[in-house]
Amino acid sequence: MNKIYLFDVDGTLTPSRQHMDPSFKEFFSEWLENKMTYLVTGSDINKLREQIDSDILSLVDGTFTSMGNEFYIDDELIYSKNDKIPEECILFLHEELRRSKYPYNKGSNHFEYRVGMLNFSTIGRDISLENRNKYNEWDSVNNERKDICDKFNERFKFLEYEAKIGGQISIDIQKIGKDKSQVIDYLYNIYKGSEFIFFGDRTEFGGNDFDLANKIIEKSLGSVYQVSGPNDCLNKIKLS
Repeated sequence: MNKIYLFDVDGTLTPSRQHMDPSFKEFFSEWLENKMTYLVTGSDINKLREQIDSDILSLVDGTFTSMGNEFYIDDELIYSKNDKIPEECILFLHEELRRSKYPYNKGSNHFEYRVGMLNFSTIGRDISLENRNKYNEWDSVNNERKDICDKFNERFKFLEYEAKIGGQISIDIQKIGKDKSQVIDYLYNIYKGSEFIFFGDRTEFGGNDFDLANKIIEKSLGSVYQVSGPNDCLNKIKLS
């Protein structure tokens, strides 16, 4: 049985929104030889290229960006699926931005539109790494992102849109079914009968890796490794 390896990027192959560590890159580039491997990220292709060097991207078999709404092989765009986020969803997020009780400094870039999805952050994407860490620690206690996702999902179920906790500071919003699980639907038609092995840091319910992980487990298509960061990912790669 062929093994197909799938990797999240932020918090899995790299620290959130940071470049891949040189020692991890050295290990990973050697490990990739003779492996069928795909990257699956919520980021767009430009942000992915800021974190993963082109030589690594050329070694993987393909890259799914924007929650699987775009697919690249090397630099060639294979498909792109776009949806416009409904206006009432955007207005709701503006309300939540105003209601945020985060007590420290915020950035100004709260909405980032990607193909088929929206990445939203109450603190703003244009903040320092120090402030990212500070917000993440605050959110782990106050559950701001979880609360926003719960309210969004209840209110906009009728529109078939959903919100999931993203990387370190954000929320990913997309049409139901246009999450990372669509990657499995696409690859299964190509590699029917293969074993899928997925590594991600947000595989818990409500995380943006959950739907992909859940589909693999629910349909007995392979195995899932929940990781806490690149070092943990490296150790679990060796176990796989």
